[in-house]
Amino acid sequence: MNLRQLEVFQAVFQTGNMSAAARLLCITPSAVSKAVAHTELQLGYRLFVRTPAGLTPTPEAQVLASESTGIYRQLDALKRTARNLATSDSGDVRLAAIPSVSHEFLPRLLHQHAAQHPQVGVEVRTLHQDQMTQALLTRDVDFGLGFFKHPHPQVGSELLVSGRMYLAVAPALWSRAPRAATPAARLARVPVIRLVGDDPMRQAIDDLAQRMAAPDGPGVQVQTSRLALELVKLGMGWTVVDFFTAARLDPAQFVTLELHELPPMSLYSYHARAHPPGLHATRMLAMLPGLLHQTLSGQPARRV
Repeated sequence: MNLRQLEVFQAVFQTGNMSAAARLLCITPSAVSKAVAHTELQLGYRLFVRTPAGLTPTPEAQVLASESTGIYRQLDALKRTARNLATSDSGDVRLAAIPSVSHEFLPRLLHQHAAQHPQVGVEVRTLHQDQMTQALLTRDVDFGLGFFKHPHPQVGSELLVSGRMYLAVAPALWSRAPRAATPAARLARVPVIRLVGDDPMRQAIDDLAQRMAAPDGPGVQVQTSRLALELVKLGMGWTVVDFFTAARLDPAQFVTLELHELPPMSLYSYHARAHPPGLHATRMLAMLPGLLHQTLSGQPARRV
């Protein structure tokens, strides 16, 4: 059974009528009838029985329809993709990104994309790492951006760039801290602003706090690095940020310390393995290497 026979079979199965199937496929009813007859001859059994109500599928046809529905839907999706490629100046891209990428890097990507593809709409969702899987697998988004390789077996991960993590502290708090042989020792008595939830920076902050023997106590825990930085700015403690966030921090408001004792953090693009990004999403992804290089070229030097 070839794809054309499958297409005719599904059209007749869905409509229950040769003429309606012909209109659906934009061919003549006689062509539909011949295709069905030829398929039945090849298979060796009847697919439809003519009744006063129309064409009734045989039990064999019911089983065949159930098994072939997924293939038929994929064929229909392929046709839509082929048509969209012919009119590729318009369309849309749906992407998801974790908060730090959305706030610190995504505006530059969206600006360049709008300049190059003004007819393509863009929908952005800011999601935490644990929310990314469902959005990708349900096709709510074409691709995602996040730190660390995605653990789900049905989600593919493509490495984009790696960079160091940074400790951020207010200049006033840094200047008041007692002198020590290392920055970590100097901040050993300074509170840490921790993260909660699935933020990828949470483990990095906890590891560094343990290395530095940070003060025990209830402390402050927040859900986003952006809020943590606002508290750091007020002199309430230190936190750890990724290389994107560090590249945009104002040196008048933050002292940034590159953390060589922690492993680099990597940015990945994610996609559902069963549904690779389409044309417009692929075009946007192709912009990332150049923009990432430009963004990271302004990364801050270590201040002590």
